[in-house]
Amino acid sequence: MEESISIKAPAAALKQRSFIFDNLRGLAIWCIPISHFTMVGGGFSHASLGGIVYITINVFVMQLFMFLSGFFSKKVDRARETAFKTFMLPYLLFTLVFYIFRYFYFGGANLDFLKPPFALWFLFAVFFYRFYLKDLVKIKHLLAISVGIYLITGLLPVDTDYFALGRAISYFPFFLMGYYCTSERLKTIQRLKKWQCIPLLALLLGVSYVLAYYVKVPVNFYLLKTTAADVGITWYMDILMRAVVLILAVLWTILLLNLMPDKKNYLTYVGITTMPIYIFHLFIRYVVEQKGFPSPDWITYYLWVFGSASLCVIVFSSPPIAKIYDKVLDLLYQGWVKLKKKMLYDEAPETVK
Repeated sequence: MEESISIKAPAAALKQRSFIFDNLRGLAIWCIPISHFTMVGGGFSHASLGGIVYITINVFVMQLFMFLSGFFSKKVDRARETAFKTFMLPYLLFTLVFYIFRYFYFGGANLDFLKPPFALWFLFAVFFYRFYLKDLVKIKHLLAISVGIYLITGLLPVDTDYFALGRAISYFPFFLMGYYCTSERLKTIQRLKKWQCIPLLALLLGVSYVLAYYVKVPVNFYLLKTTAADVGITWYMDILMRAVVLILAVLWTILLLNLMPDKKNYLTYVGITTMPIYIFHLFIRYVVEQKGFPSPDWITYYLWVFGSASLCVIVFSSPPIAKIYDKVLDLLYQGWVKLKKKMLYDEAPETVK
């Protein structure tokens, strides 16, 4: 998810945006609650429609968000300057908020800011990507190095929960792909005709079918957050499947860059209000995990999955919710700036105006 854009942004500013990127973000954020509800709704099985949906989404959706975030981080000084307000501040706030929610809803919870809870890992990881990007890009062959490390991340003898290390390392190559992707390269990628995209789409969906029904790799592998030993697969299978996911993520990104219209529509609006959707649908996810969906038959079950996910997108992207989110973060950031200035003044009053 890129920076949250205020609902009060002038029309002229919105016209300057490339609608294709907003539409991509809109589609991607719609997929996230679908993925979560598919898994926790109570009717999930690996070799099923749910398995196909879950695997399809999780081989490209966060990779796409990372690619887009990297693409819009080319101004490295600006990326560092905005990293705290856009990513770390909401991470700190909602880690505490979700702790309180879990404590009262489930009757107990642990609070550890060094172990990002559930989907908040994204905020934690992108903060570090953007804050340190200015220094990291000085490393020669950084992208190649990051891909090499990505392939062996499942073998590292570390606790991948701390600092969201498993995911932070695994998704970094996709962030760099976006950073190094120039406008000229993007135009080259977008040369596919619509009819040429059809066989690629069929191929990718076919691969998802094979992975769901014939490749016995636990679906939590596709989150790329832990080690081969933790998910119960061999080290060589982990490396092979990471290579498969890398290829699939790249192909899905190319496909969507060619299929997504560069016209303003409802996805455009959703795409500029991704953060409230990403954060607030997690409350619903906890409820769904505990209560489940009605499942008298598979049609009813998936109507609940897709309907609930769509309702989350519609409600949490609405102007009142988005305005509240922006207002709260703005107030917290202003308070942080004032506190920081006061601390600097107390230390050296002559250097602070």
